[in-house]
Amino acid sequence: MKSCPRCGKGYPDSETFCEDDGVALAVASGGPVRATTVMTGDMPHSAAAAEIECPVCGGKAQPGEVICNFCGTRLVNDSPAVNPSAPPAKTRVSPENYVPASDRPTVLDHHAADDANGDEGSTDRGIIGVLGFVIAAVLALAAGAWLAIYLSGRHTIAPVAQASPSPAAVSSPAVTLAKTIAVQINGSLTGESPRDAATLTKVFNDNKAALDGVYGHALETNPGLNEGLIMRLHVLPDGSVGDASVRVSTAANPSVDAEVVKAAAIWKFDPSTGAAVDVDYPVVLATSADTASIESDLSSKLAALSPNQTPEYAMTPSSPAVVAASPAAPPTEPEIAAAPPMVEPEVAPAKPRKHHPASGALASLPPPKPALIERLNDELKANRKLRRVQAYTSGGNVTLFGKVFDDNDKGLAEETARGVSGVTAVTDNLTTDTQDWAQTASRINLQLQGAGLGGVSAKVIGTSAYLSGTVRAQPDKERAVSIAQAAAPITVRENLIRVEPGSMFGF
Repeated sequence: MKSCPRCGKGYPDSETFCEDDGVALAVASGGPVRATTVMTGDMPHSAAAAEIECPVCGGKAQPGEVICNFCGTRLVNDSPAVNPSAPPAKTRVSPENYVPASDRPTVLDHHAADDANGDEGSTDRGIIGVLGFVIAAVLALAAGAWLAIYLSGRHTIAPVAQASPSPAAVSSPAVTLAKTIAVQINGSLTGESPRDAATLTKVFNDNKAALDGVYGHALETNPGLNEGLIMRLHVLPDGSVGDASVRVSTAANPSVDAEVVKAAAIWKFDPSTGAAVDVDYPVVLATSADTASIESDLSSKLAALSPNQTPEYAMTPSSPAVVAASPAAPPTEPEIAAAPPMVEPEVAPAKPRKHHPASGALASLPPPKPALIERLNDELKANRKLRRVQAYTSGGNVTLFGKVFDDNDKGLAEETARGVSGVTAVTDNLTTDTQDWAQTASRINLQLQGAGLGGVSAKVIGTSAYLSGTVRAQPDKERAVSIAQAAAPITVRENLIRVEPGSMFGF
């Protein structure tokens, strides 16, 4: 008869281990059951006190065992520390509860695996990070290069600023003296302060700002105005201008010539003890620095000009000095001296008679200038269609300048001028609104064609423009408006352009 030394349960002699505790059975003796001493190695221990219980299956193991013999679970030894120099304990295993090593579950030591692979994992992660950064940088550079090629290619819309500027905006307009024609002086050059080319040119440059203003104002209504003219000033000894005229010009612009002469008539020169002189200034009005063609044309006309030819435009400043210098005043002196003396000085009515010879003197003065210009202007202003028409006369020759609406009104102005008594010839230098509008529309159309919008046309009425035609894309329709308004001082009122996209091949 055997019994368990731990729980005291009895077993037949054929059993070896306790089925409850797993402890080796001992042969029961007559006395009380005593704990069987189990020899583990060379070190004796109490079997009951040194046994280890498996936390999974509850099986019992001997001190020093690491793996449970029943389920293979790693055991935690709670027994007191054993001398590390001692040899490993020999485990006594019951044949019935023995589990072969091949059937035991494999328990991995994760901490050991992590320590073994730590260095290799860190290296791999570093390499992967560097490769990822390099790939991202390459992709970013490739995307930037593609975007730059896309924006600089055929998808780029030409900016409106590339459109050619209008003729009036090529350069600032200027009034200058011709380079190939010299300033001419006719008259006596003697005196205390002689009139020479250098001093006369200085007077022109000092007063040129007023001429620039006249030219700039003229460009507002006629942007393409370019002209050369010979302006003659009659300079008196006191330095004032006695009269001014335009001897010849390359273009028929009486209104501009009149303003230029009017501005020059108030110039002041240095006084001189010499006689009065006539100064011919070769004046060029141009919107660009290229004035060679204007000077060439002016030189040709000047060469064909006769000395006694009537100027194209002339005026005399109304000053008291000019009126006082009338040659008709001296004849009044003899008439006053020849008048019989009054024999009755005491008679009061005799005083008014002293003025009778003066009345006769006034009667002997030359008759006033015929009022042809006044009568002509009255006839023109009487018709509301001709109120923008101006005129000047040279004898019976009348020159009309200014603006009317169309060619019909232009013919009406000529007919009105010829109907005035005393008019012998009419020179028509009038311009029309319709003509200016057509020129502006032509300038806009040239700009549109140059920008690749040949299918678009413009019509101009006053300061309003109307666009029509076809384009292939909506941006071209909007671009046409910008080009038209940059080409001329107009505003696009109606944009009637149709968008008609072409085929996929651009036809």
